Amino acid sequence: MMNIKNFQLGEPKTPEQIKLRNRHNAMFLFAADGTEWYECQSGFAADSIKIAYDSNGVIRSIAANKDVSTLWPAGLSVAEVPDTTANRRAVIGGGWVFDGEKVVKRVYTPEEYQEQAKVEQTVRIATATKHIAPLQDAADLAIANDTEKEQLAAWKKYRVMLNRIDLLSAPKIEWPEVPSVA
Repeated sequence: MMNIKNFQLGEPKTPEQIKLRNRHNAMFLFAADGTEWYECQSGFAADSIKIAYDSNGVIRSIAANKDVSTLWPAGLSVAEVPDTTANRRAVIGGGWVFDGEKVVKRVYTPEEYQEQAKVEQTVRIATATKHIAPLQDAADLAIANDTEKEQLAAWKKYRVMLNRIDLLSAPKIEWPEVPSVA
């Protein structure tokens, strides 16, 4: 199984590559060991799964229909793994890594969990603020009905509770319940 590391954009090196660049504006990728992307593609097995992964092993792309030519691994490494049920489970959302031999579920660091929680908190606060704004307008203009007043209080409480979340406890965060929308 092939594993070619760290492809980067580079200048063509052979007369044929220069001709391709000049005629078709082709770009070339070279691996850390000097391997050229287009030339190495024929070395991959037809029946394997091809993945492109970053410097942390996180899978960033998976070749469509096992066709390595569907990848453009600029800044990435490319490996092939056997076509097994376990390897077919991998997706490119950041939750899978190539450990140098096989595809495995990603184990996040405490800092990564905290960053994910911060993103989730920000999204939830933005959603709460979106709901609060028109309700607050109605209250400020003294035209809010009882339902709007109750919703305003519930959304404000929700937003306060979101701001009080201890992100250091991620991933074991108990998010407050989202208020119902009438």
